[in-house]
Amino acid sequence: MSFFSEKKYYGQKIGNYTIRELVGEGRYGMCFIAVSDIGKKVIIKKFRQGIFKKNSEKNMHEAVILSKLKDIRIPELLGVINQKSFYGYVLELKPGDTVKDLLFKHKHRFSDEECYNIGLRLIHIIKHLHENGIVHRDIRIPNVLVDNENVYLIDFGLARFVDSNEYKHDLDYSYLGDFFLYLLYSSFSSKNKYKKLPWHKELQLTDKQKTFLKRLMGLETVYESIKDVEVDFVDAFGCC
Repeated sequence: MSFFSEKKYYGQKIGNYTIRELVGEGRYGMCFIAVSDIGKKVIIKKFRQGIFKKNSEKNMHEAVILSKLKDIRIPELLGVINQKSFYGYVLELKPGDTVKDLLFKHKHRFSDEECYNIGLRLIHIIKHLHENGIVHRDIRIPNVLVDNENVYLIDFGLARFVDSNEYKHDLDYSYLGDFFLYLLYSSFSSKNKYKKLPWHKELQLTDKQKTFLKRLMGLETVYESIKDVEVDFVDAFGCC
């Protein structure tokens, strides 16, 4: 969608909300910051009309799952908008910056302590999901918000209820491993600019840390539960 197409929504009144600005866009739709009639800022997630009709059953998973998850670390579903060509969700606006913005916009370098604190908090959120029979399936740097000591997980568009066939807990582990690599590489400075090495040879990691990350990413025996992930993470990174 072009800048002019998305800008047409700016200032538009949708239900009890006035759209202010675009904050995210993907295959399934757009996310806007909007303000309610009483001045409260929210996120409005608008689905693309054609894709929504084609995937209406899949799109409903997000609303059902968010309605079940009542947790301060996860955005609350505040309502549903269904007006002619505008269908979307009203979501709680969580504070902070995405890890993606911290890395690429603000050029932040995460310390060992920050990597540990963010990682442990994120694992606790995933544990909460898994204990409620939910797999997120999209734990990436644009979907993790950091606000001082607080960590939030957003965008449940791909989340599903766990089953024994297609949607298993370990779907979240490879995403988590990739997420950790982004944090670790933020403070990495290569001494060899001409030779690209795999992460487990390039980063200065202990054997425990390498094994932990390899298991997350399926390069060694995959974890069976998020509780085991938590134990090994604390053991591997907690001493840093």
